[in-house]
Amino acid sequence: MTSREHMAVSIAPLFLRLVLSVTFIWAGLGKMLADMPVRGERAAVLANMGVRGLQRAAQPGSVAPAPKSEPAKTPASGPPALVSVVLAQQSGPTAASFTAADFPEEIRVARLYGLALMLHDSAQPHDREGKPHGFPLSPSIVATGAWPVWLAWAAALTELIGGLLVLFGLFTRLAALSLAGVMMAAIWLTQIGPAVQSGSGTLGFLPPHAAFDVAAWQTLLWQFSLLGAALSLFFAGAGGLSMDRAISGRPVVNKSKSAPAAK
Repeated sequence: MTSREHMAVSIAPLFLRLVLSVTFIWAGLGKMLADMPVRGERAAVLANMGVRGLQRAAQPGSVAPAPKSEPAKTPASGPPALVSVVLAQQSGPTAASFTAADFPEEIRVARLYGLALMLHDSAQPHDREGKPHGFPLSPSIVATGAWPVWLAWAAALTELIGGLLVLFGLFTRLAALSLAGVMMAAIWLTQIGPAVQSGSGTLGFLPPHAAFDVAAWQTLLWQFSLLGAALSLFFAGAGGLSMDRAISGRPVVNKSKSAPAAK
């Protein structure tokens, strides 16, 4: 193998893995460790999904939720918050039905619950103002019970674990395919789906932004770039500088037999 061939099959996939791993590890940790404010109806939706931190903060007919300055109810960030949220969610939802009146004060929850709310909204036949959609973006089961919460956790863990696997080049094709799946779902739920649903999308399926509005298009282009990079890694493999290569012991490039000399 020539030095150029070695660089093509070893160094190039390494840079691709670095870009994907840094992006998805950051995104996965951000969903788990960062927080966001909720109150009123949005807090009630999460509580009815079984988010125990919110259920403890306001029970129907009980006193008002603790003020947002008290962090003990819903830890804001850091590893202890992640552990407590996971353990609380495993205990399952209660049978109580919460309403917006149970959450008059702002409460901070893990940012991944914003994804749970988006999944819940995507399966509704109408928007938050009550205007009917032409069609829901996801099947109704996605908004059933605690499914939005578990799917949100699955997406965050896929990003984090998939990013780590891609970084070390272990089970690279499986990890890359999982990350590609996350990005396809994100593109559909945040960009393509709403554009089609509205009936006013550019070319029928793209968001109705001005053609060269950089700020408006950057999210879709970023998502599309990550999708393309993940699919490229899935088809190309981790390359020579990877744990997959070290474990398998296979040559980076199969040596092809030289063509017979022409007679």
